[in-house]
Amino acid sequence: MARSLAIVERHVGDDERADYLAALAERKSRAAAMRAHFWVFEHATERGRFVEFTEAANDASIASLHGHDLPGQLWREVQGG
Repeated sequence: MARSLAIVERHVGDDERADYLAALAERKSRAAAMRAHFWVFEHATERGRFVEFTEAANDASIASLHGHDLPGQLWREVQGG
């Protein structure tokens, strides 16, 4: 079965940054418990601009990790030739 990938961009203000960063470990742990992967990258020159990647077995797992709402950017794995 093809896997699913969600891409979400977030803008976090300096006043929310510490809480956002602290919550990432829990989100990664929740993803791992569902055999999913969760990565977050911050833009190299724009502090507070993050992109989150969640990769899981299917759309339903992605929705569960995102509070039962599918993110706007949802991708499905394809096998190349």
